[in-house]
Amino acid sequence: MAALAALSAGAHAAQPYDSYDEFYAAQPGAVFGAPVAQVAGSVYSHPGEQGIYTHLRSVLDGKAVLIDVAENRITVNGKTYRFTRATMFPDEHAVDVYPAGTKVFLAAGTSNRPSAMCVEGDGSGSGEADRHKQIFLLLDPLARNPTLLHLPSLLSSCRAIVATKDGKFVFPKNSYLFDDAQESRIGLLVSYYTFEHQRFASVPAPKQLRLKFAHPEIPFQFSVQDND
Repeated sequence: MAALAALSAGAHAAQPYDSYDEFYAAQPGAVFGAPVAQVAGSVYSHPGEQGIYTHLRSVLDGKAVLIDVAENRITVNGKTYRFTRATMFPDEHAVDVYPAGTKVFLAAGTSNRPSAMCVEGDGSGSGEADRHKQIFLLLDPLARNPTLLHLPSLLSSCRAIVATKDGKFVFPKNSYLFDDAQESRIGLLVSYYTFEHQRFASVPAPKQLRLKFAHPEIPFQFSVQDND
């Protein structure tokens, strides 16, 4: 997993971040760049049906792509994928998203991996719900039978997905790190996974990434720690 090795090697000790998107975008092999452009606040509804959706247009692998994002599903060139039918990462649960705030990312295929689409939205909730993103990865979205995955949500992003040199899509599962007394959350352990042979599997790497919060219990300012 050369991309994972490079990712670990490229993490500089004590490098400060105040954005997870910035951190993920800086990692070698990042798959997705900017989201598909959309008109801010522009939402639609079908006559006689409940709910709203956004409508996006783009191009993927030289083909036109029409995308509708509703609360509980995404429609790509007329084919609908319901979030609850995605293959779920263990302990994750699909919830409705707010379409106007949902981002859609596209990545063209390469010689050793298919194209991909990623949907990133916010679900409703209180407390620490804002630390979780609903992330759905649609592999080979223009194929007859694409694969829809629901990825780990904690402090993650579509931009967190990377590709290895052998064509695997790899994504993080984040878990909190605690102080010696096991009372305060002081950082994140970033472990990487992939999906192959119809199951999620951990990815071996030279070392896991550790992020240290600038202030305990506040995860939005952090630095990357060197494990050596």
